[in-house]
Amino acid sequence: MSTTPDLFALLSDAARESPQRVALTHGENAFTFAQLSAAGERLSPALAVGPGEPVAVVAPNVPALAVALFAVWRAGAVAVPLSARLRRFELERAFADARPAAAVTVAAHAGFDLGAQVRALAAQTPSVRTCLLVDDLGGVLDALSAAAAEPAPALAHELAAIMYTSGTTGEPKGALVPHALAEATARNLAELLGDDADAPYGLIVPASHVFGLGCLLCGVVGGASAVLVDATASLEPLARALGEHRARVLHGTPALWAMALRAGAEWPIRTGFTAGSSCPPDVLRALEERGVALLNVYGMSEIGAASACRAEDPAQVRHTTVGRALAGYELRIAAPAGPQAPGAQDAGEQVSEDAPGEIQVRSGHLPRGYLGVPWGPEELTGDGWFRTGDLGTLDAAGNLTIAGRAKEVVHVGGFNVFPAEVESFLLTHPAIAQAAVIGVPHRALGEALEAFVVAAPGAAIEPRELIRYAREGIAGYKVPYAVTVLDELPLLSSGKPDRRALRQGAGR
Repeated sequence: MSTTPDLFALLSDAARESPQRVALTHGENAFTFAQLSAAGERLSPALAVGPGEPVAVVAPNVPALAVALFAVWRAGAVAVPLSARLRRFELERAFADARPAAAVTVAAHAGFDLGAQVRALAAQTPSVRTCLLVDDLGGVLDALSAAAAEPAPALAHELAAIMYTSGTTGEPKGALVPHALAEATARNLAELLGDDADAPYGLIVPASHVFGLGCLLCGVVGGASAVLVDATASLEPLARALGEHRARVLHGTPALWAMALRAGAEWPIRTGFTAGSSCPPDVLRALEERGVALLNVYGMSEIGAASACRAEDPAQVRHTTVGRALAGYELRIAAPAGPQAPGAQDAGEQVSEDAPGEIQVRSGHLPRGYLGVPWGPEELTGDGWFRTGDLGTLDAAGNLTIAGRAKEVVHVGGFNVFPAEVESFLLTHPAIAQAAVIGVPHRALGEALEAFVVAAPGAAIEPRELIRYAREGIAGYKVPYAVTVLDELPLLSSGKPDRRALRQGAGR
């Protein structure tokens, strides 16, 4: 087994130890670990890149995505995974920032000519020398080569990937992911799964995002078979794939699990990870009644998976917290910057047990900046703690509870309100499928809340009735003063609500 952090070495170890074990399936296609390793080795020379050079990989959850990632790591290069749901404006910004030496993409996704878009973008990016169009299995269909007008950057050898964060404002930030950080995430997640670490698992979370990539690498460490499924509006493809491959594990966002409950899905799932946003306790309890014990995981593109619940934790911990720090991580709560309630400590000062504040994370695996931009005081404290911008509390046992984003705190008449808490409550209404809450100016209160909701299939929502429902269930200052019903919420590529778009749509 390799002792040097190297993600291709993870696959090589699995191929050596269990060559005939199935590594991933997609539809009727399957790759053993030996075949996946061989496919990465075949594709790697075609990239024509050197150590440390960035390579953009644009693909949905098909085998080609995994093959391309491992091919990049086989070459000693740095992967830049980009969602197949991104379009020209988003892709252009990522290419301009990463300055890749090569690009790999599939022909199409969801009816969109992805291949043509990426090839056109590669042609106009001065640093790109090679653009590969591959089929869904990672076989090269077409290769374009050109003399680069400018060199691609040569990044540090310890870097495995650049993951672009989905912030709602400003330019995209390329979070640097060292091999050691990605491997630590994979091994920690595999340990959390215990006896299920080698079980077939459904992967519907995009492996081009940090959560999905961590789950994919966790499967490699555990010797498990990934059942690759691309997210659609229907659960039927996922249900069919899980049944065909007898998957016992499924990783997904809270929205996926809530949808499965509403649909009455009967899946052969026993456990899995949920991350990306707070999972409502009612959803976790309802799933456990059906024999599915989910584990909450907390992390970010910048830090990987930092904390999680354990299977042996009491129900109250598993349902209401994101557990304790994982191996190699420390957590603390510090007073957040910005307006504070009376008596709160100064920003950056550690708060007392169970007091809310900013979640800060420290680990020897973390990088010290974004691509081309070292972390400054806004990201890193003087003693090496990363400022997540998330708010939460730590109990005596070290269990972390998420309260929301510091920058999303809404100040209503002197009270701090966290939109995530109100959203979780609104989702308890049987007619609500999705909910997002923002702060809006209010003459008397300074700010008030406005909710945007999407009705569940076959349901109707009456805004006044929903406000009455909120008044009965949460404090008055947390009740939205207005409710807008939408056909669908605007979403970021990560699947999170796009609050900036909601504010713009409301004319603010």
